[in-house]
Amino acid sequence: MAVASGLPKGADGYILSDMDKIFEAQETAQYEAWLETPAGAQYLRASCALLDQILDFTPGWRVLDVGCGLGAHLEHLHERGMFCQGLEAGPVAAKLASQRLGGRARIVKGDAHDLPFDDNEFDAVVLVNTLELTERRAQVLAEAARVAASRVCVISANPFDPSAQIARWLGRKHPVLTGRPIGLLGLRRLVREVLGPVPTTWSSAVTWPWPRVGRHPLGELVGLCAAVTPRLRAMPLPITTAPPVAGREALRAHGRVSSIHRVK
Repeated sequence: MAVASGLPKGADGYILSDMDKIFEAQETAQYEAWLETPAGAQYLRASCALLDQILDFTPGWRVLDVGCGLGAHLEHLHERGMFCQGLEAGPVAAKLASQRLGGRARIVKGDAHDLPFDDNEFDAVVLVNTLELTERRAQVLAEAARVAASRVCVISANPFDPSAQIARWLGRKHPVLTGRPIGLLGLRRLVREVLGPVPTTWSSAVTWPWPRVGRHPLGELVGLCAAVTPRLRAMPLPITTAPPVAGREALRAHGRVSSIHRVK
């Protein structure tokens, strides 16, 4: 069935139908309601504490949240004194995040596989429960590193968390345990494949009986922060030839450095 080309596109580039938008609105409403429950509030406190731990930020940083959802983590980062932007593929979530944050953060609707930002535009890029929902994780991580000048931080649900395994065994649907969660070893492997042997730090968070952060291999959330190197664009330098000279002047002029002019 043909679909009108004017419809909005999702993160994978496919055109969203009215039914897609209805499903997105339902899922967004369910997630928003869950955040208001005690379990949702504990998750939010734990994930924000984990973000603070691994990001090790400086107030005034420019931070991009890829897959910002309803903007809860952007709100937290703004309160910590950072200049924030968010990218969200879902039109419903992007609109709600924009309404929630007002002028405190700019929300852009776009594709995590092809970020609409310049190289090194942000000091840090964070992805909270985002990579597990993407098909091409390496491409998403590479794009995050491209626009980050200092570090990229990834937080994922931990597939080895006992409570997550019990929930899957019982067939219970959890708002955060969606997609394909990545454990610590998986995050390290992905970072090494995409970014090479860069310095990293990790931590994890548990929500029961109270939210706390530490190096718990079986924590409900795992986070890894990787240092990145700012990308510098190489510009070709035009080479000009020195004017012709004769005799001894020609010998002295050979290889003269002043014959190469840097053009900015």
